[in-house]
Amino acid sequence: MTDMTSGPALRQILGFAVPLTVASLFQQVYLLVDGIVVGRYVGVAGLAAVGAAGPLFYLLNAMFIGLGTAFTIRLAHLRGAGADGQRRDVVVALAAVTVCWTVGCMLLVTVLAEPVLALMGITGALAEQCAHFIGVLSLGFPGIFGSAAVSAYLRGLGNSRAAMWVQAAGNLLNIGLALLLVGGLGFGIAGAAAATALASTVAMVVGVLASGRIYPLPRGRPDPRAVQGELVDATRLGFPLATQHIILAAGIMVLVWIIEGYGEAVMAAFTIVSRVEALTAIPFLSLSGAMVTFAAQNLGAGQTARARAALLHTLGLTVGLTALASVVVLLAHRPIAALFTSDETTRRITAQYLMIIFPFLALYTVMVVLHGYLNGARRTTAPLLCTVLAFGMVQLPFAYLLSGVFGVRAVMWAVVASWTTGLAYSLFCLRHVLRPPRAPARAPRTPALEVPSSP
Repeated sequence: MTDMTSGPALRQILGFAVPLTVASLFQQVYLLVDGIVVGRYVGVAGLAAVGAAGPLFYLLNAMFIGLGTAFTIRLAHLRGAGADGQRRDVVVALAAVTVCWTVGCMLLVTVLAEPVLALMGITGALAEQCAHFIGVLSLGFPGIFGSAAVSAYLRGLGNSRAAMWVQAAGNLLNIGLALLLVGGLGFGIAGAAAATALASTVAMVVGVLASGRIYPLPRGRPDPRAVQGELVDATRLGFPLATQHIILAAGIMVLVWIIEGYGEAVMAAFTIVSRVEALTAIPFLSLSGAMVTFAAQNLGAGQTARARAALLHTLGLTVGLTALASVVVLLAHRPIAALFTSDETTRRITAQYLMIIFPFLALYTVMVVLHGYLNGARRTTAPLLCTVLAFGMVQLPFAYLLSGVFGVRAVMWAVVASWTTGLAYSLFCLRHVLRPPRAPARAPRTPALEVPSSP
């Protein structure tokens, strides 16, 4: 297990973030390849169906990631406090949550997929394709949530490199299966869903075996009361994180409802930009994840000044990397749009969308790094409130009310308004941490006693 309470802070954060970045790059490369394969072999309708089904899957997956992050924070705190003996109880609690969540989600998808799609305004042939895609994908929920749980466990122990290899193996297999099932065998979007289900199951099995070999659990039987306590603590800590993702997923569904009225070309462009944005955000989400573990370990060890200094250095790095990423996307916005589709309307809308939001990317990247520190400090409610304010109270009303006047451009500019609001609120939450510490008050000097001169 990696100790992050001593040594060069920024080097440790980068050492933790780089494997997470590599793992996420594999995942996003798969998503990009999947989007290209579906767009080329199935067409704009297939790409729109995958994009429309995305928010429903995101709702289920991201909520579990929120709960998994709670266990990551708990394990990191135990590591910083030197209490590894309690790890067994945390692992049992994490396994119980994973099994219950998997079974519940499989039942929910079976019953609620079509009604939820109808609420989003997805009907007809598009709704049938979406429901079919989600139905096939649900067969892989044990692997999808199981591999996410393994990743949360390894990150909590400070070993992002092992988490990287587990995810990379699954994503590489995912790419190969997508090319085979969709491009080679012609199974359509069902083939894309089956590829994800199969690859995730393999990743889960590899991850469980590897983590058990690297980190054998302490001997003895779990303490039922301790496991129950870990479940309560994880629920309390993870509920704001999961709720944050619920709001995001519900909001994305509303955006899909707004965008769907503009036709398949706009929906396809929305799908493309979502994937480009997700790819670009990977290094910064990885820095945020590293900050969670770093802050949790150091604050658990009582090293507040070290955690603050590391946050400031990470923010400086974030701004520099964001400027580079923004320039690359802005210069290549037309080739990026052309990579996914040959439809001229979709290309034009995609390029326009990228040109509007990417000059302001730093608003988002700085915000997510600040959220990593807040989560590591166990202040998980603050990012939730930020999401409610920025996404629920700014972006959605902005997009809905102004789309009637400015059209789909209002949806694009609503993203910038949301990022601006979210960053301002996040800076407010951490104003005491970001503000330079006050110098200790100097004791007043006592005037020297005058010694009378000799007569």
